[in-house]
Amino acid sequence: MAHKTWFDREIHAELLRLSVPTIISTLAVPLLGIVDTAVLGRLPDVAHVGAAAAANTILSSIFWIFGFLRMGTTALVAQAVGQRDEPTAARLLFQALSIGGVLGLLLLALQGAIGWAGFLLIGASPEVTGLAKQYFSIRIYEAPVYLMSLGAMGYLRGRGDAITPMTVTIAINLINIAGDLLLVPGWWGLPSLGVRGAAWASLAAQWAGGVALAAAVWPKVRPRFDPTWVRRWRELPWMRFLRVQRDLLIRTILLVVTLGALTALAARLNAPSELAAHAILLQLWSLVSYGVDGFAYATETTVGMWLGRGDAAKARASAQAALLWGVGIATLLAVAYVAGVDSIARFFTTNVEVQRIIRELVVVIAVSQPINALAYIFDGILIGATDTHYLRRAMLLSSVVFFAVVATGWFLWDLSLSLIWWSAVAFMAMRALTLGVRFRSAAWSAEYLRLHRSH
Repeated sequence: MAHKTWFDREIHAELLRLSVPTIISTLAVPLLGIVDTAVLGRLPDVAHVGAAAAANTILSSIFWIFGFLRMGTTALVAQAVGQRDEPTAARLLFQALSIGGVLGLLLLALQGAIGWAGFLLIGASPEVTGLAKQYFSIRIYEAPVYLMSLGAMGYLRGRGDAITPMTVTIAINLINIAGDLLLVPGWWGLPSLGVRGAAWASLAAQWAGGVALAAAVWPKVRPRFDPTWVRRWRELPWMRFLRVQRDLLIRTILLVVTLGALTALAARLNAPSELAAHAILLQLWSLVSYGVDGFAYATETTVGMWLGRGDAAKARASAQAALLWGVGIATLLAVAYVAGVDSIARFFTTNVEVQRIIRELVVVIAVSQPINALAYIFDGILIGATDTHYLRRAMLLSSVVFFAVVATGWFLWDLSLSLIWWSAVAFMAMRALTLGVRFRSAAWSAEYLRLHRSH
């Protein structure tokens, strides 16, 4: 088979067909937090912004931990579709929905303990914590529908359908924006609910999106759904499904702990202005990262499909194309951040001190973007190949590097917001390095072939 290069037109066309809608979808994910932050930032009390950031750290950490339901389902479904095995793809969706529903109900049952531990670890001021608890107690009820939606999104993306997830995600964000504008400041005669209004808007948006997603998925899977799966669920082939999901769960827990530590450390500075600035910087970091991550999501599908068809050359070519696009776009957006920092700071907040901190640290956010792009896309490549055991070990090493840099800097110069963010850059650089080494070898595709032959 002819060698596929970085610039193969067929490969790029397929990648962009999946990436463009996915980029729009992934950019919309942090938009939920950005809208909350921007609207709350216009309230007289800056504590509302910090409260939303603190509660969102806990909620995002919880939900991200279970992100394996989307990632693992995407890769496994893509491989099944590549093998033209539609019944297996439908069964994988059933398994993902089953696990998601059970885990969502478990989170509701444990919400008291989760909230207590989360706010204790964050350690914000009493005023911020009180407001954050109100926000958390409302949004936690997103858990069941959110986790089941992850499985449905994974199924659709694994089948190469990027349009439906994009449409649903846009709808979720439109509902959230409308709710924020109505309930936070209290427009059209409605009471001003502040941080509680932002939480109610997000909750309503997520449940509406879950209903829309179910309506979109059911017609696709209905002809292949086997009712006996419900009563014979113990007899389903769980081993490989659970192995992949287990590795991704451990990898994601390490990621969540590390990223959650960013806000936890920022909160312990006991400076409301720095915590508010951190919340805004985190949104800026996530916005571009999520956008570039759209290429990583696309490679989960394309790499999985090509490997399912037994074409490792096209799988590698698709991965190379994603790297070219992702790093290029991340570099351009990094330049835009530095050039437009004044306007960005004024958009998010009217607080002069918070604006000053944002201007000082925007360079850190900009430097991290190309590094983040490499890490995310290498991550997507290895997920698509279900090389999840290596992903787990690479994430462990990267997390160790993060905490080592924080500890060293804290000992030598004391804790600061600058130290926290440069430590995050070190973490992402180690991820990019370890995963890049794996990609250069043939081991990531050989891992899939080994597992495929054994099953």
